[in-house]
Amino acid sequence: MNTFRISYFIMVLIMVLAIAITFSEPLKVEAKHHGNYGRVIAANASNKGRKRIGAALTCDKSSKVCRLKGSPGRDCCRKKCVDLRTNKLNCGRCGKSCQYSEVCCNGYCVNPMFDRRHCGGCFKKCKKGRSCAYGMCSYA
Repeated sequence: MNTFRISYFIMVLIMVLAIAITFSEPLKVEAKHHGNYGRVIAANASNKGRKRIGAALTCDKSSKVCRLKGSPGRDCCRKKCVDLRTNKLNCGRCGKSCQYSEVCCNGYCVNPMFDRRHCGGCFKKCKKGRSCAYGMCSYA
């Protein structure tokens, strides 16, 4: 009889702990950042109070939010802050997307596999007289 009470007590204790852990998950709270310039989602407990600014900035009310420190870009496209110099979906201007094999280098869509001025990546120039093949200068 005594072992039954102990096992029952342990079972109840485990259930209470499971419920407490379930309800103790951190909630994501929306907070105003710099007045009406956008929304910032507060970080969860694993970030120890730091805010993830870049992930949640929107410029639906004002494009000034894109100029804040930690913003993913200075330009506003479709209510999101983007960098028109490097964003593959908004390369050079809003809505201009690069092809599958291309990357956005300083606002221009280029193919780093065969472009001599951007061989293997942005601004990796091949030496004079050399060609770019498969992202490498003078491959063959």
